[in-house]
Amino acid sequence: MKQNAIKATLQAGGSVLGTCVTDCFNPEIVIAIEAAGLDFFFIDSEHSRTGFDDVQSFVRVAKSTGVVPLVRVPQSEYFFLARMLDVGAMGIINPRTESVAETRKIVAAMKFPPLGRRGYGLRSIVTDLDFQGAAAEMESANRESMVVIQMETQSCVDAIEEIVAVPGVDATMVGPFDLSVSLGIPGDFEHPKFWDAFDRMVEACNQAGVAPGVHFGSTGMLKRARDHGARFLVCGTDMSVLLNGFRAIRSDMQADLAAAGAKTGGYM
Repeated sequence: MKQNAIKATLQAGGSVLGTCVTDCFNPEIVIAIEAAGLDFFFIDSEHSRTGFDDVQSFVRVAKSTGVVPLVRVPQSEYFFLARMLDVGAMGIINPRTESVAETRKIVAAMKFPPLGRRGYGLRSIVTDLDFQGAAAEMESANRESMVVIQMETQSCVDAIEEIVAVPGVDATMVGPFDLSVSLGIPGDFEHPKFWDAFDRMVEACNQAGVAPGVHFGSTGMLKRARDHGARFLVCGTDMSVLLNGFRAIRSDMQADLAAAGAKTGGYM
């Protein structure tokens, strides 16, 4: 399996920056992600219509650019976790993770024996037609595949120290809206309860050698999370980036028209 560059960066104590693909399922978007200098993206199969064919197409392009492709699965079932890896995902983001037992189940589904129970099915999307033998391929897949646990509920907060200590967990990703709902403060990211939970997660990750992370919709909130210690950083989605870009064009053009009108004086 190809080296997972973001996993290596995080293990060395660095930070990585990525985004989410949830609406625009054309692999050409990966070229733009790479040209913008982002390190990775994740395809959202929890909330969007994406399928296994979409994932494999995105992975083919991503592997040619150096951008790392991850997938968020709908839930922690074996057939989601293992099959997304079989179609090329270099890591899995698991939503709504709530317990140590569930975390162990996730790791086991993603890792080959002796670390887990994943069934062998490494196709060309994983090996790039450079098969090095079953033992070597299984070892590299175990080494390079990335396990990201989402903290989105009070139950996860309560067990976060034990969850991130499970062998095989590489990073966390706070889901801000779901977490705020579970904390009883829907959408209130200024509330001390939100940042108390966030800081508890960061401290637990640092103690366990795991990279703390978050997915925010704006760079302002993402910078704030970074200041609190987050290193696995995700900003926006494909559609939000497009919308904000189009709005910026419209706003800029309207500002220019207004300025031109002021210079000529208009009717008066």
